[in-house]
Amino acid sequence: MSAQQNSMPEIGLAAGSLSAEVLSIVSHDLRSPLATISMAASLLDDVTRSQEERCQMVRMVKRATERMDRLVRDMLEVSRLDSGRTLPIDARCVDVVPVLREACEAQAPVAASRGLVVACDVPDSLPSVKVDCDRVQQVVCNLVGNAMKFTPPDGRITIAARAGADEVEVSIADTGAGMSEEELGRIFEPYWQAQRTASLGAGLGLKIAKGIVEAHGGRIWAESEVGKGTTFFFTLPSVA
Repeated sequence: MSAQQNSMPEIGLAAGSLSAEVLSIVSHDLRSPLATISMAASLLDDVTRSQEERCQMVRMVKRATERMDRLVRDMLEVSRLDSGRTLPIDARCVDVVPVLREACEAQAPVAASRGLVVACDVPDSLPSVKVDCDRVQQVVCNLVGNAMKFTPPDGRITIAARAGADEVEVSIADTGAGMSEEELGRIFEPYWQAQRTASLGAGLGLKIAKGIVEAHGGRIWAESEVGKGTTFFFTLPSVA
């Protein structure tokens, strides 16, 4: 058996355990950035191209490799969760307000490029929480990214937070198409996607968000109604 064949079980995604549908999704997500890199390489090889064009091609290659790296990292994290392990976190006692507001600011330009508005409804003061700040922002990023798939242009995504008895509850609400009860029951399954967004990613973000929240000792769930949008909620235990 070749070294390449031996590498698959280390990732936890042995060929025999993958359905044709999963392979199709992953290959699609890898094929697109690979095509971008191939095209950019061909243009860079053209000596008649200007320096500005060459710089643009380099930026395209960087973005494409980042997408590929993200997919591989996501697959590794889902594999870790499927094997019964928790995701690693570096938790520290922090004020969660700036963490959430920074996540809002980071997502706003991405949403604007798609004709969407990201609103931040985070109060000035919330109880301290013990969290991995990067991981919390990853959860928000994944949930906002999911909301963007379902929300048409001119829609709105609102990131909000409130204090509970012994936790901070964060919500991400969209004005999109909403989901049926059947879809809601499957949203945290890896590689599953609603049919209308089946070409928009590998379907790993919600599974990873769930794993991160649970690694913090929190809960995550969603409420939705077809035609009226979806709201995801997650909690982070507050520090006593």
